This record gives sequence, structure tokens and C-alpha cells, in this order.
Amino acid sequence: MSQKEYIGCGKLSILNQIIKGNSVKKILLVTSNYSYHQSEVKDKIQSYLHSVEIAHFFGFSVNPKINEAKKGVDLIKSFNPDIILAIGGGSVIDMAKLINTLAVNCDNNTNVQFIRSSKKNIIKGRNLIAIPTTAGTGSEATHFAVVYIDGEKHSIAHQYLLPDYVIIDPTLTYRMPKIVAASSGIDALSQAIESYWAINSTTRSKTYAKKAIKIILPNIVKAVCDKDVLAMDAMALGANLSGKAINISKTTAAHAISYSISTLLNIPHGHSVALTLGNFFLINYPENGGQVVDNRGVSYLKKTMKDLYKLLGFKTPVKCYNFWNELITKLDLENNPYKLGLRENEINIIINNINLERANNNPVKVDRQVLQDIFKKFL
Repeated sequence: MSQKEYIGCGKLSILNQIIKGNSVKKILLVTSNYSYHQSEVKDKIQSYLHSVEIAHFFGFSVNPKINEAKKGVDLIKSFNPDIILAIGGGSVIDMAKLINTLAVNCDNNTNVQFIRSSKKNIIKGRNLIAIPTTAGTGSEATHFAVVYIDGEKHSIAHQYLLPDYVIIDPTLTYRMPKIVAASSGIDALSQAIESYWAINSTTRSKTYAKKAIKIILPNIVKAVCDKDVLAMDAMALGANLSGKAINISKTTAAHAISYSISTLLNIPHGHSVALTLGNFFLINYPENGGQVVDNRGVSYLKKTMKDLYKLLGFKTPVKCYNFWNELITKLDLENNPYKLGLRENEINIIINNINLERANNNPVKVDRQVLQDIFKKFL
């Protein structure tokens, strides 16, 4: 499915053109709660929406839950919008993609069954406009969405979930709180890195990932810590490229582990990914003794990892591991989960709830012992 994409400072004005071009009279606006109302984004958006009727859906969790999604589905069915407009970070855009799909594919009580089923003949929902206000998840560039059912993370994937229109206006990210900028920025970099070594990587996905790394790496600290405008502009583009990379390859082990960490510690998704990603610079290097499960073989993986180390500016896995932990600290994020409140007896909860789809996309086998060794390092 093709996507119309508009990238650059001031591109928000394209929204008016999209609304008129689609003869829109009714819009379902999907946003966060606090951050949307407290930022200047609301004022900027409202100037383009004065001629249409609006229903506003907000107030859901950072890790969206199925019961929250049902409220959005009910609103779509009762309001019957012409188009859906999602303005916010990854959770907001994911929620918009999710409820847009559920509204036309499910009866009142079949949302859970639909998500859990082995998919799927999906009917396309309404046209969706995605406008990210964080530089991180790249959700605007992906064809999947995440939702939690009884505390367990589920992902729904289909080409129809890809937003029809994307407006990336970096000026909308300038007011991000530091913790949001740090966690979303490190998520974008993590996605690009994981995409590069993923079993499902292709030449195209690796090209996107490489471009993303080259853009994000020299800009992330300046964007987060110094609020450098040019660096923030670059991060918006880098995050989008990172999203395009994982749209093809998907993510791997660090993401697989992150979902339970995020839930247990109540920390942002990107932060939870960053906590363990550095370990995989070591684990995924074939000469470190792990079982290579990428069918392209040991030689391919060795070259891929060496190319990745070089992209990051280093020659060895140990130096990349050290660099990663130093980067987390520079962004004022804690790099030890135990200092964030993790208890030793919760390690088994994380291991037992690892996302197998993501873990099995890692080029080196991730078993129980590998996971236990990761958490022992933090003690």
C-alpha cells in the first residue's frame, strides 16, 4: 500500500490540503492526554480544523490496553468520521491504527479474538493521517500496532495499518520533555541497530537502517541535552528512516525483552529497550560462542556485525557495548534495571513473557541462559 509522505519544517500546513482533497467534514482526532493539551501543538492543529466537526479520543495508556481501544472503536462507530487524524508519539499512532482496523473488522465483542487469531483477511479502515510529535518509534512508517491484553503484549500487522498520509514537521518535536526526547531517540537508534542485524533484514531494510544510524548518532545527544534545533530536525528524519527499516525487518531480542520490563518498571518503551540492547553487540558476534540461527551463515553475520561496529565508530563488540552504556548515561537515563526498581524474583517474569516473534528474529539464539546472563551483569 502506498503512503503519501510530507517531511520538513512547516509541512503541517499540508494538513489543510489533505482535508480539502478528501472532502472531509468529520474527523476523529486521536491524541495523548496531558502532552497534547499542554503543548503548542494543539494551537497549531486547531487552526486547520475549524471547518470540520471533531470527535476527540484521548486518555489511554502509554502501553495501550484493549479495553481502552474498545472505547475508541465505539467512538468511531457512533461518530462515523470521514478520516482519522493521529497526532502524537508512537502510542497515539499505534492506537489510531488499531481502532481504525478493529472498527471495520470486529463486532462489539470480538476485538480480542480478532487480535489473537492467526490473521487475517482484513478490511481496510478509513484513511488515516499520522503526524508524529516525537522523534522515536517511527510508528508512522510501519504496518503494525501494539496493544496489551491482560498485561501481555500483542502485535497486529497488515499493510492496511500503514497510515495513508504522514506529515513529519520537526517543529512539532521541539517542546518534547527531556525524558520523552531521550527515550524516543534511543528507541529510534535501537530500532535501526536491531534492524541491521535482524534475520529478516534485506538489502533495502539495511539501507534504511544505515541511513538512520548515520543521522541519529551525531545528533541524539545534541537534540536531547542541548535542544539544538538542527539536531532535532535531523532526529525527526532519522526516526522515520528507522521506522521504515523495521517495517521490513521487524525488531529483535532487545525489543523482545523490553515489553515486560516496561510494564514492570513503568518506564518508557525506548528506555526499556536500551537497557539490554548493548549486550547484543557481544552476543550477536559469532566468535563469542552463540548459536547462529540466521540461515545466511556465520560469515555473513560476522561481516554484518563488523560493518555495524564500524558504522558506530568502533572495531570491537566490547567497545560498542561500552559506548552504548555511556550513551544511555549521557542522555540522563538509568542504565541498570535494578536501580529502577527491578527485583531479582522478577527476572523469571521477564524471561517467561519474552516476545518469541521478536526473539526468534535475532541472528543468534536467545535462550533462558542467555537472558539470565544478561541480568546477572547488572548485579
